[in-house]
Amino acid sequence: MPARSLEAVDPSLDRERWAVVYREAFPRVYRALVAALFDRDAALDGLHDAFEEGLRRPPPDQRNLDGWLYRVALRKARRAWRRSARHVTLEFAPAVADPSERTLDRLETGRLLAMLTRRQREILVAHYYLGLRHEEIADALGIRSGTVAATINQAITRMRKVVTGNA
Repeated sequence: MPARSLEAVDPSLDRERWAVVYREAFPRVYRALVAALFDRDAALDGLHDAFEEGLRRPPPDQRNLDGWLYRVALRKARRAWRRSARHVTLEFAPAVADPSERTLDRLETGRLLAMLTRRQREILVAHYYLGLRHEEIADALGIRSGTVAATINQAITRMRKVVTGNA
């Protein structure tokens, strides 16, 4: 799903507009964070912290709020991990067994994402799940666009080898 933006006429978002952003962006960005972090609690805490920061200090460029929220939430989650020194847990299996293909696909996707480096996972999720362009990811993560493209290529190659059995 492509990233959505909220073009503001005024330079800052007021509380009512942030409420709209929260309702619209929260589900997308939360799912992307869970896929990148493998920790639902860290994703939730980081995203709430990002929204709080947005209320206090709205982003200067409001064209890519999904990307801004994703970046800020990742940063907040990483800081929380460093402070608490907790380990990432993987929880992909649903509480109730679901025989559908969709559940199996989610499990396989989780397994493939788990084998990537943190950076590869974050970039892949931002690109394919949030629909961010290479330039937007580069800007959000403070890296070069070429690095984004190379990282996506390396991650896909690595996953393809596992899926085809050539790993």
